[in-house]
Amino acid sequence: MCGRYRIKDTDVLTRHLRDTFHIPDWVPDQTFPHYNIAPSYDLPVLTMDEEGDVIVPSFMRWGFVPFWDKSDRPKLAPINAKSEGIVTNALFRRAVQQRRCLVPADGFYEWLRYDEKTKFPFDIHLRGNRPFVMAGVYEKATETRPATFAILTTGPNAVMQRIHDRMPAILDDEEARAWLRPGELTPEAVAGLTAPHPAEDMEATPISSLVNSPRNDVPEILTPVAPPPPKQTQPELF
Repeated sequence: MCGRYRIKDTDVLTRHLRDTFHIPDWVPDQTFPHYNIAPSYDLPVLTMDEEGDVIVPSFMRWGFVPFWDKSDRPKLAPINAKSEGIVTNALFRRAVQQRRCLVPADGFYEWLRYDEKTKFPFDIHLRGNRPFVMAGVYEKATETRPATFAILTTGPNAVMQRIHDRMPAILDDEEARAWLRPGELTPEAVAGLTAPHPAEDMEATPISSLVNSPRNDVPEILTPVAPPPPKQTQPELF
């Protein structure tokens, strides 16, 4: 899954979005940078305009609320959507065909479960700490709540598989444009666009346990630490 991510260098991200997607110069609000983004935050998202010609930035709340939930306190607000089966998933099938989006980031966090009581956090990023976008789906704002979104997840690559069995669907530039392009997608098209990002382009760094609490939205959470010790295996008796 993807339950935490970061946008730590807004200048680099802004240049990347401008140069790659030709959006106008855009400055995130005064709350950025965010080193420890958590669900329910209002966050930058890219969508295609109604004419299907221009990619535009906006802010949406992380936690997808389906269009049919009109309540003030939604019962459902998933932060992730599995790419496998999303085309037929009752919760997301309308959004994946009509309301796809891109979620910018420059890293995300995942926890390696060491044993029943211990987890070790990792900062996962592209080589060179380059910014990237993740595939998402969204619902439009209503009278009572802002627009909301979820991040698609896919199976792990070789970097991720030793940490977790899911990872966000990171898109390269061409995949990102295809994801936003208006029109329906087949299950095969979704699978092709959301395949795991190449492992050779990713790194995972063990970091401070400060990241465990989303209240710690500070650069110190990225302090590298020693990797987890190897797990001890029980010797075979026979």
